[in-house]
This record gives sequence, C-alpha cells and structure tokens, in this order.
Amino acid sequence: MNLKEFGERAIRHGEALLVPIDSLPAKAKLKKTCKEFVVAHSETGHHHVLTAPRLRVYELDNELYLDVEKVGQLDHQKTTEKHATKVVQPGFYKIQIKKAYDYFQKKMTQVRD
Repeated sequence: MNLKEFGERAIRHGEALLVPIDSLPAKAKLKKTCKEFVVAHSETGHHHVLTAPRLRVYELDNELYLDVEKVGQLDHQKTTEKHATKVVQPGFYKIQIKKAYDYFQKKMTQVRD
C-alpha cells in the first residue's frame, strides 16, 4: 500500500493506517461514541490508541470508520521503542491494518507490532 495515494492527511502509526475519506459509507452503522478508541490491538498490550474530545466509530462489512470531530492524538501505549504521537485532524477516516503474507500458513495475516 502506497501512503502517497492517500495524500498527506493519511496517518501511519505502526501497523495501523488512518486513511482520510470524504464521507462515511451510507450503510455504515454507529458502533460507539467515545473519547478513546483502540485503533490497533497489540498482542503485548501496547495498543495504538486514538483520543479526542469526541469520537464516533462506525462499522460496515467488518471495516471500521472514524468520525473525529475535534483534533485528537494517536499514541502508542508502550514505554520504550514507541511510535511518535500523531496529531489527528477532524474528519472521516477508514482504519486499515497492514497485512503480510504468511508463507507457512499460506494466508494473509495482520502485521503485529
């Protein structure tokens, strides 16, 4: 996946990518409203967490979308070797998790951070 194709607003944070979109898909359903949301889970507990005054999380066909109303930040819950905190501007985003092909399992799997 080429980050340039999403423009300068795309935000990469480890294996997580927030891709800016013009609007939410018409059939997306509101999943939750919150101030903190785990964008990408880590098997070691070092999650990628988005915090903002108000977030809305939507879902459609097992894909997650965000409505960020005010400036937020994406942080890595890790004490060492952590990714830099990223500023997330207001807007709509699709959450994408980087995947890689596992030759032993012969299938695509999520990249783990």
